[in-house]
Amino acid sequence: MKGFILVAHGSRRAAANEEIAGFAQRMTAAMNGGFDLVGYGFWELAEPSLAQVIDAQVAAGARDITLFPYFLAEGKHVVKDLPSVLAEKKEQYPGVKLTQLPHLGAVPGFDHWLAAQLQASDD
Repeated sequence: MKGFILVAHGSRRAAANEEIAGFAQRMTAAMNGGFDLVGYGFWELAEPSLAQVIDAQVAAGARDITLFPYFLAEGKHVVKDLPSVLAEKKEQYPGVKLTQLPHLGAVPGFDHWLAAQLQASDD
């Protein structure tokens, strides 16, 4: 079973966290069943945490989990914090494949797509 987790920073503002939850739901629909389980987690300030979502997906039967860091830049959370949680969870669940995708700002073509969206909104 394949799982997907969108991980965002988290906010003290509930509406911002709800926005991430809604975005994760829309992504789920857009992926047309490419994953059996799709969830979201927060690095800090909100729940569920990334660790909690990984645990929940493993408990639900996921054996291949892909993590997408919803961060624009390669800051500390992307290069240090998230990989440390993945390393801990790989040790905890040796039979589960955990993969971290590039962060949002490093997705190939994202810059061109964003530029096109901004230009289109100018029209």
